[in-house]
Amino acid sequence: MTWSTATDVRDLLDAAGEFLRSRPVEHTALLTEAAYLQARPSTAPDQRYGWWREADGEVTGAFLRAPGHAPILSPLPDAAIAALFDALGEPDAVGVDGGLADRVAQAWWAARGDRPVERSRITLYRLDRFTPPAPPPGRARVAGPADRDLLLAWFHDLMAAYPDDPSEAAYVVDDPLDYGGITLWEAADPQGVGRPVAMAGRSRLVAGMVRLSAVHAPGGDDAHADAVFAAACAAARRIADHVLVFAGAAATGVKYRALGFQPVLDRVLLGAPPAAGSS
Repeated sequence: MTWSTATDVRDLLDAAGEFLRSRPVEHTALLTEAAYLQARPSTAPDQRYGWWREADGEVTGAFLRAPGHAPILSPLPDAAIAALFDALGEPDAVGVDGGLADRVAQAWWAARGDRPVERSRITLYRLDRFTPPAPPPGRARVAGPADRDLLLAWFHDLMAAYPDDPSEAAYVVDDPLDYGGITLWEAADPQGVGRPVAMAGRSRLVAGMVRLSAVHAPGGDDAHADAVFAAACAAARRIADHVLVFAGAAATGVKYRALGFQPVLDRVLLGAPPAAGSS
């Protein structure tokens, strides 16, 4: 039983792709990141990928460290957790399934001599019975290349509200534009011409799964944000068996439940404890 590592995402997919695709809901974070990196390869030196093989050769665990991001782990057997930090090194943080958080924290402590803290926790929701609300006036459409400048401006507005989010424009805007992964909501102006007022993105379709992601409506326009998200859900249901979304805030979770989403699991970001004397 051992960890194998590589610096090319294609090696991860060759070795562990079947394992990851076998449970697309649990493995959504790794699958969507790997699909993006496969489509847009990076030469960044900080990327790292790993997979755990049992004695019989079966892959039963994996991790993915995308450039500029903390490593994210699939569910792992105990032996893989015990040897994890020999393969990972000493990252500043690591993303784990909520059910593994205590065991990974213990392995961190055993390997590094300190105990990590929980930096954040988000819940993964899966769409069950879709119950969309009545939409406001307007219509949904798929974004195209002509919308790129507007979407980039919205992306920068969105990132300004989340300065610690390492997401790049290529991930949120350019890549989804390539596969029709951004839904826009258009409202009519006084002359009756439709203009985009909100956006919602989604991941690539992988193993019958898509995950909805960035939702933005300038000026905190909740009505149009809700409308475009519901439209993106409807579009995703037409192509995917599993429609997923992550939520951190309790209020957002309530909105998702009203649409027919059900909670599946938590993802936890464990990070190094604050340095002594820091505030």
